[in-house]
Amino acid sequence: MKQSIEEKILQQKIFQMQCEICKALANPIRMAIVNRLDDREVSASDLISGLKISKANLSKHMTLLMHAGIAESRRDGRQIFYRLIDPEIRKACAIMGSVLYRRLKRGEKLASVIHMARAS
Repeated sequence: MKQSIEEKILQQKIFQMQCEICKALANPIRMAIVNRLDDREVSASDLISGLKISKANLSKHMTLLMHAGIAESRRDGRQIFYRLIDPEIRKACAIMGSVLYRRLKRGEKLASVIHMARAS
């Protein structure tokens, strides 16, 4: 099936946007933030205490997530609250987690077989 020029341009734009999201998520702390935000709003102070990071560190990570269009903030007095713009991003991360879990389990099985073969 042949793609039109417009479809190719749109596909390239989508690939570029996916890369930007993946780059923004390419950090264990940012992945933990996305996991904690899930489908609800969370205060900055709860994220700081739950993740055991500094306010400056949270600010740095949230700036990257917001710039990538993954999260947004809301101020209520002195408190800042964060939420995912599209909760589907959490589902995408969960799918990747499932893929990696299966990969780890296969690796454990392989390591067990190798260990048993060496012990024989």
